Amino acid sequence: MAISLDRYVDITSGVGAASSVATRELIGRFFTANTLLPTNSYREFTSSEQVGEYFGFSSDEYNRAVFYFAWVSKNITAPQKISFARYNAADTAPQIFGAPGTQSIGLWTPITTGAFSLTIAAHTEAFTGLDFSGAANLAAVAAIIQTAVRASDAAAQWASAVVTFDATRSCFNFTGGAVGEAAISVTAGGGGNDIAQLLGWINPESTIISDGAEGKSVAETLTFSTDQSDNFGSFTFMPTLSEDDIVAAATWNNARNVEFMYSVRCTSSNAEDLSNALEDIGGVCLTLAPISTEFPEQVPMMILAATDYTALNSTQNYMFQIFNLTASVSTDANADLYDGYNVNYYGQTQSAGQVVEFYQRGVMMGLPVDPADQNTYANEIWLKDTAESAILTLLLALSKVSANSKGRSQILAVLQSVINQAILNGTISVGKPLTPTQKLYIAEQTGDAKAWYQVQNQGYWVDVRIVPYTEDSVTKYKAVYTLIYSKDDIIRKVEGRDILI
Repeated sequence: MAISLDRYVDITSGVGAASSVATRELIGRFFTANTLLPTNSYREFTSSEQVGEYFGFSSDEYNRAVFYFAWVSKNITAPQKISFARYNAADTAPQIFGAPGTQSIGLWTPITTGAFSLTIAAHTEAFTGLDFSGAANLAAVAAIIQTAVRASDAAAQWASAVVTFDATRSCFNFTGGAVGEAAISVTAGGGGNDIAQLLGWINPESTIISDGAEGKSVAETLTFSTDQSDNFGSFTFMPTLSEDDIVAAATWNNARNVEFMYSVRCTSSNAEDLSNALEDIGGVCLTLAPISTEFPEQVPMMILAATDYTALNSTQNYMFQIFNLTASVSTDANADLYDGYNVNYYGQTQSAGQVVEFYQRGVMMGLPVDPADQNTYANEIWLKDTAESAILTLLLALSKVSANSKGRSQILAVLQSVINQAILNGTISVGKPLTPTQKLYIAEQTGDAKAWYQVQNQGYWVDVRIVPYTEDSVTKYKAVYTLIYSKDDIIRKVEGRDILI
């Protein structure tokens, strides 16, 4: 034995600056009332095939996903992921959707002592001695289980429960007899022939367990879903919402201050009313969608999801984009009408006898202080999220960020990396001429009469101040940064003069 070397030299190893905060994937989130998606949940998919396997290949979710994933941008990028979240406006009963498989009556008739255990809310019932030997078909198997469940307890959840066989998915489904909050679960039977697995009710990979839940308003749904995961950049509701609910969702989104883009479909019959209701609410884009089987309101969501902000010149003009859609506007009169409403549409023009169709005009609702262009709004979503991630990574990685010039420099350094990326991808526009009013505004905000030179020639001006504040009678310090940048305006029209000499 020898004296430990640690008495003289004791070295601790570790990885420095290892903490990293992920940025959001700016994918589309679709709020659906489809009961196959459990209450209070969301799911992400990376292909339309996955969506079809989960919701069914004849579902609206699949049809939307096919359109979503099929689009390829001019930068040869495409959406990589889609998200669905549950929207239940009314109280719902607890449900079980069995794992899809290959059921046959021959699997059930040999069972004469079937057993499983079911729990709803705080009550558990153990079922034994279930005899399927006389069942003529799988619907009869479901009926035997339903009879046992209903006879087990007088409470409505049990006495009015429904068990069915779904021939399309080849599975057994259960619906509780009462709506409202109630957790549901299944465990294996304690004796006889356990049928929980055969029912497909305990498969961790493919059994769908949906607890009973109280209905949520659109604002409550959005808040709950975002608290679960804010990994999306845009959202829409698949069920048709009332005007009041659309306004409620837009108001909720506007309060998040350029965090998500809310996409709403309209028709010729409600375009004017929705435009009037939403005109002062930022963060929402209204798109004409007269055909029930087409989804033009997804266009801005798909463009955002397909934008790779890590690449050079990757930001996109949301106008002049081509999709597999039917044009809904083909006359100047209708174009003027919907342009006046700030309603986007898939429009048709022609050149040399060739029909040309593309998405128009890429605009948002809101006040003059809100981003008016979809591309500007989308770019700011990315910029804010990336800056937040970079600053939080700094705070987690360093032992401290001091309230002094050193801390100020550290924050400026991480912000500069974000700014450099924003210049690279085109979020920040360099060399854009500024108006006299913009120059005066920049001078007022910065206290520097010549700061506009930097904004115009370099694309941005940034500063960080260390500010003391009092909270609960304790003096604390915060860093306050100001970033002024030239947004990437896009060209919607080209005018020319042909001068012949």
